[in-house]
Amino acid sequence: MPVRYTDEELRGAFAGAGTWGEVWQRLGVDPDRQRRTYLRRRMKALGLDLDSLEDERGRWTRAELAEAVAASRNMNEVLSRLGVDQVGGWHTHLSRRIRQLGIDTSHFVRIRRGAASKGIRKRTRAELLTLDTNSSRRVPGSRLKKALLRPEEAEKCAKCGIGPQWQGEHLPMEVDHINGDWRDNRVENLRLLCPNCHSMTDTYRRRKRTR
Repeated sequence: MPVRYTDEELRGAFAGAGTWGEVWQRLGVDPDRQRRTYLRRRMKALGLDLDSLEDERGRWTRAELAEAVAASRNMNEVLSRLGVDQVGGWHTHLSRRIRQLGIDTSHFVRIRRGAASKGIRKRTRAELLTLDTNSSRRVPGSRLKKALLRPEEAEKCAKCGIGPQWQGEHLPMEVDHINGDWRDNRVENLRLLCPNCHSMTDTYRRRKRTR
């Protein structure tokens, strides 16, 4: 189900923003190139001064990026050294920026898919459903959903009560962080909502920014 934005939401995300990165963060999405183009077109039609925004790439100089890359073994370490989360599109954005600047990444160690998890113990339900303020990686909703539901429980929206079927089609429930903090995976902060009820919450897609 695509996320739709009202003119007021777009104006609110734009107001006071200094970079496009701030706009995307306020809208609470990690938009792909097609979505970014669409949203820019919408904002231009609203008469907003798009030229007033700087691109997020100006946040670090080439020297700063080169230093972070040289001291890292992969992009995740680069993000950590730059002090940004491994969510919100930073991995894709900075990888592209580093390529554009011609910074050498030949020393990066490529980890084969599946090899990274070999020998690593999976976290238990109790370890997943906790508050981890130091986390830089979001726990996938599918894992949280599995941890929340007991084997005998069926998915059901905590607000409207609809089940996992609607008009004969599968309706997957979404994990909602009640206080808007995706690092807070305590049971009391999580609930399952249908896409419609989820989209109407105050914290949907980071509408309420955590501090």
